Amino acid sequence: MDSDEKKPYLFLNSFLVKDEYKDLNVSEFLKSTAQVSSYDIDTQHELEGRLFVKNSAEKKPKWATFAEEVTGVDLDELSNRSSSALLIIKTPENTMAFTFGYGRFLLDTKYFVHDFGIKTALNTLKHDSLRSVDLFTLDDQAVQKKSQAARESGVGVFGIDISKDVLRAVTGSPKSGVNLKSISGGDSVFSFGIELNIDEMSDLISTLAGYYDNDSYKGEFSWVDNIRKIKESSEISVLDNHLITALKAKSSDVCITIPEMADWDSIWGFSFTRSKNTINPTIETNDYYANLDVAAVSLESIKRDRLFVYDVHENETEHQIYKSIYFEHKTSDKVYVLFAGAWYEIATDFMARVNTTLSQIPISSLPFPEVYTWSEVVDGKTKDKIETEGDYNERAANTHSYHLLDKKLIKSNRTTTSIELCDLMTANNQYIHVKHRKGGSAGLSHLFAQGSVSAEILLGDKEFRKATRKVLKRVCNGLQNAVPLDSFKSDGVEVVFVILGEDSSTLKDNLPFFSKVNLTKAFESLSQRGFDVQIAGVGTLPKP
Repeated sequence: MDSDEKKPYLFLNSFLVKDEYKDLNVSEFLKSTAQVSSYDIDTQHELEGRLFVKNSAEKKPKWATFAEEVTGVDLDELSNRSSSALLIIKTPENTMAFTFGYGRFLLDTKYFVHDFGIKTALNTLKHDSLRSVDLFTLDDQAVQKKSQAARESGVGVFGIDISKDVLRAVTGSPKSGVNLKSISGGDSVFSFGIELNIDEMSDLISTLAGYYDNDSYKGEFSWVDNIRKIKESSEISVLDNHLITALKAKSSDVCITIPEMADWDSIWGFSFTRSKNTINPTIETNDYYANLDVAAVSLESIKRDRLFVYDVHENETEHQIYKSIYFEHKTSDKVYVLFAGAWYEIATDFMARVNTTLSQIPISSLPFPEVYTWSEVVDGKTKDKIETEGDYNERAANTHSYHLLDKKLIKSNRTTTSIELCDLMTANNQYIHVKHRKGGSAGLSHLFAQGSVSAEILLGDKEFRKATRKVLKRVCNGLQNAVPLDSFKSDGVEVVFVILGEDSSTLKDNLPFFSKVNLTKAFESLSQRGFDVQIAGVGTLPKP
């Protein structure tokens, strides 16, 4: 071909076959259900591989019937035919698949490198040229977000929180020396534009494999290794087996929590499959163990088993036990966490940083009464109860002369809803936030966020301070002097997080990992602004 001729421009989606499978027959890489025609590659190209084209039938779109009813005639031009193809090529070093149309749905994903797309993209992108990022945020609930920038931007523009955001996909422009155009990558697919002659395919494959095989992304994107969501089914089943082993041993490392946000004060109890009528005010993994047939425990059985949640209006909701389990599995150099039904790999140095910060948070020496628990009989059924946050706050305020600010909402222009300054306040500038440990990490993450937001707004928003002073004056005349209108300073102001239902001595160790992350974040951001931060746990006591 004449070198002056312009090469055709292609947009390609590429997938890399795992090393251990690269010598399989190429047709093995297709789903067993794929209906395709298969074609040899023209011998003039000296390429080993095949092209597969999906056999597609003509289909009318769903809305065709409606359009035909409107006109009363058949509209033959309304036929859809989607085209999909898949080119698989082997070189001595690598096997790679290139998909066209919906061709990716013909692939059996288990044969392909699961992070080829995202890692290759991070290695080839200019770090300040990002156009969009897809994130998976680990919080009370895992939330998926897609952010797009109007122009090429650095990672800072997207508001990524490197302590709990897992990067799923990214698009941007290539860095210098990378001869590709508009790059995007997510999970196993790496997509790019290129001007290419067919005879350059082998070189392209070794170039792409080389882009995947290095760690240049660590210069700008090292944080993406903090947390990795595991998608590999073989890896997940190994981890699930560790969980089953722990359940069979009735291990105390397994913690059952509600997998989503809940209104704690409206919940009065929890129960489990096989002991549905034994309703307890907190989620205790031992209540689940009590009726567990250890011999019969399997992945299927824990996906069938349910955690039942009852609220004060007699409503009952249920959650799959597998999705409600919080479990950490440690190997010599990695920590794996099962959270809300998905497995994550946490980088050991990230885990260590979180634990180091956690150890710096002092335990508050303020006195707090224990939380009351009791039983009552309703309709012949015994219900165990635990004191509500509202009742506890009132009692703590009376016992230790704290000022009660629970449920006193203050409006701020900086938040979408009115917020509480705190639940309890002392005469010595201590703002106390209280939450039940009852049954989940969700409530705790909310607690830490609440404490941070309230302190930060107090520091930065004069209107909020004005409204706060009015509320404080009503609670106790003179208390408003704790919040001067103009020169409010954070030094000497203490934010105290109190967690009901767990003793101070074990509190930090027993927090789920993502609650630890949220607590350390609150601690760091408040400390940087000059606030003191302390934490306290409160055990339970049978109501006298």
